[in-house]
Amino acid sequence: MSDRKEQPLSATTFEPAPIAANSGAIEETQAVRRPAVIGLGFAGLLLLFVFFVLPSLVTPDDPTQVGGVAATNAGTAEGPLANPIAGAISEVGEGRSPFAEAQESALRREAQEVLQTLLSKQSSLEALGAARWAETTYSDALERAALGDTAYRERDFERAIASYQTGVDLLDALEQSLPERIDALLATLTLAIEAGDLLAAQARLNESVEMAPADSRLVDLSERVSTLPQVISALEAAALAEAGDDYAEAVASAKLATEADPLHLRAQRRLSELQLALTQQRFTAAMTAGYAALAQTEFERAKAQFEAAARLQPGAPEPGAALAELEQARTQARLLSIKALAERAEREERWQDAITLFKEALAIDALILYANEGIARAQPRADLDERLDAIVTEKNRLIDRRVLRLAQETLDEAQGVPSPGTRLQRQIVAAIATIDYATTPVTIQMSSDGLTDITVLRVQRLGLVQQQTLTLRPGTYTAVGMRNGFRDVRIQFEVTPGQLNAVDVRCVEAI
Repeated sequence: MSDRKEQPLSATTFEPAPIAANSGAIEETQAVRRPAVIGLGFAGLLLLFVFFVLPSLVTPDDPTQVGGVAATNAGTAEGPLANPIAGAISEVGEGRSPFAEAQESALRREAQEVLQTLLSKQSSLEALGAARWAETTYSDALERAALGDTAYRERDFERAIASYQTGVDLLDALEQSLPERIDALLATLTLAIEAGDLLAAQARLNESVEMAPADSRLVDLSERVSTLPQVISALEAAALAEAGDDYAEAVASAKLATEADPLHLRAQRRLSELQLALTQQRFTAAMTAGYAALAQTEFERAKAQFEAAARLQPGAPEPGAALAELEQARTQARLLSIKALAERAEREERWQDAITLFKEALAIDALILYANEGIARAQPRADLDERLDAIVTEKNRLIDRRVLRLAQETLDEAQGVPSPGTRLQRQIVAAIATIDYATTPVTIQMSSDGLTDITVLRVQRLGLVQQQTLTLRPGTYTAVGMRNGFRDVRIQFEVTPGQLNAVDVRCVEAI
């Protein structure tokens, strides 16, 4: 040993571990580094002692002493906290170098950093209930951590790092899946609310609060779960009312459900369905009432019902068809009414009234048969009626022979009507009496001064007379007297049977 050459120690390159992301990691790393640095320094001193001092104290003839000490120290060493001197001797005996020690220390630090990351993720996921909603993956991550702990205790830091990192990767995958899992859980919660499953909704809400306590969507969902009993009760009441055909009550109940939870899609859908059913029920009732009124010829009430039905279902063809049918029925009823009135007027021999009614019917339907035939029948009778009345009312015109002839022809026509009615019979009697009166000769005495030229208009010129007797038919006549140098005179006189008829005509006013 004394002849052994002393070789100088070469410097070992040391790269410090990366700076941790947070202050806690830095402090922990520094806490780990301090004993490591102290240990390395102590190991260096120990190596100097072994190579330079110990050879001078130990004789070459006693090799068992070194081996015995090393063996004793090796047997009593326990982990990183074992006797540093014994550990150093053992390591030197195994050929460990400062570089290897530095590498091991770096691996230990890396393992501790990965472990810290694993513990941080495990803690946050445990608080979110990962052990429940991701039991298999979460358990696998913990098993990887346990394998890492075992490797760490065995000083197999590379295997420990790999195990810890696998656990970190598993937990990191769980963290990345959180948004998707939260969305799926909230969707399931929404489905439970829509289905009216209160127990399932409450369970999913509790799970959501645990998994995503800060999710803003939970505010509305929590409110919806709290109002779910009211929604369920209102929808059940709506179903009972619907079963009894009380759609008004069903709609009112469904509205309570939508008011309790305005976001409840099923309640909104039920409300729409029930409102549609209520509208259909009212529509059917209005159409039924309209046709009932139409059958009773209550046209205004029928029209009001059909128009109400049209307002309930705009665009529905039934109200339009019913209103068209109503107008046809109204028209038909009016035509029948006109026909009845016209026939009555004919029976009562009010021919002009009958003609007016027939014309009204033709204004509605120009092809209506009874109106065309009625006018053809009533018009001649109306003309005859008018001429018969004129014979009586205008009897003074009968002094005209042409008028008298027309009157006689009218009387003959009237007497030729088969089955004359009461009015015609009276008119015939009156016409006969009037014509007889008009044709009965009446004697009239005309007197003058013998100087006046007299003319009885439409009868004859008498000339210059003092006295003259004339035979005239009853009526109103006009005598005109003219004389040179005197103003003409015009005298109108009435010829009436059974009376003294005397007329004096003379011009006495000189010009």
